[in-house]
Amino acid sequence: FSLLARLLMAGTAALVVAGVVLVVVAAVGRTWATGTADDAVLGSSAVSATGGQAAPGALALVLAAAAAVVAALITRPVIRRIVLGIGALAAAGATAIILRVLADPEGVLGPIAAKAVGRSGALAVRAQTTGWVVAALTATVTLTVLLLLSLWSAHRWGATSRTYDADADTVAGAREERVRSDWDALSSGHDPTDVPDAPRT
Repeated sequence: FSLLARLLMAGTAALVVAGVVLVVVAAVGRTWATGTADDAVLGSSAVSATGGQAAPGALALVLAAAAAVVAALITRPVIRRIVLGIGALAAAGATAIILRVLADPEGVLGPIAAKAVGRSGALAVRAQTTGWVVAALTATVTLTVLLLLSLWSAHRWGATSRTYDADADTVAGAREERVRSDWDALSSGHDPTDVPDAPRT
């Protein structure tokens, strides 16, 4: 990758991560499942659950995955792979938690309904999910894919950094020698603009 390509990739990753976090943060406070609980004593009653109730831990895993992406942009290649791997696992875990709500809303809502009326276990419910579950699931799947792609291409990032650092620290001389840059000259106490006058002929 060129330096420009790396910067564009980092900027794109940051935007995707920020978007995912915003979607999940907005979603967890919304209603994810609604339904009707059937109880022999209490009869039928409406029950609902927010994302925080239906998918506990999902937001924490998303934040951990997002932190892994940020850390990967500023760490060395070996650490970067480890961080991205952990982040991918966190994103996949959040996806699994949310997917359970979509696949089995009754199983998620039953214990919540029982707890609301002071019962243990779960009540029989008829439930359905809302669009917020799909929005959160889409966001976490996107984050998981981003982390897996980043993990796959992580070995290319380091070479770009080293190449750029070498080009920034040195410049080529007239005969392709590696000579000190102006920054190095200033650091050693020399004024790079102090060039002796050319001898008169």
